Amino acid sequence: MSLTDWARNGWLIAHTTSVDEIRELLAVVERDLTDSSVAALSPEWRMSIAYNAALQASTAALAAAGYRAARDSHHFRVIESLALTIGADAKLVATFDAYRKKRNISGYERVGMVSDADAEGMRELARGLRESVTSWLRTHHANLLLEPKPKARPRRR
Repeated sequence: MSLTDWARNGWLIAHTTSVDEIRELLAVVERDLTDSSVAALSPEWRMSIAYNAALQASTAALAAAGYRAARDSHHFRVIESLALTIGADAKLVATFDAYRKKRNISGYERVGMVSDADAEGMRELARGLRESVTSWLRTHHANLLLEPKPKARPRRR
């Protein structure tokens, strides 16, 4: 299946991105990678913050490819799309999806099921994904990594 097929199925929506959108998504990734290392936070929160970093990196890749995920199963679609955007292998996608499920349970149903190792594992996945997405953007969508042109100031008379 291709991203076009996914759009036909209603799983994705065509989307035109911009340099600003990609820059902002990658800024969220950087912020969340930093915040996910705060040792004073519980493992659940550190994992959740690292998960968001990985999700936003994945969202940037999907946006660069010309799509955004539909509302239904949004996180699942963004994660699964990595195979079709950056060519992520099945193991990475499956691991990321397993963290998604663990995050959902720990965030809404049960306390204490996320270990320090889980939090660090999700953080490592997010760091690797940041590098993969950034490299893919440089290779396939370098125009989206350009610095935006400064806005023109009105001329004074």
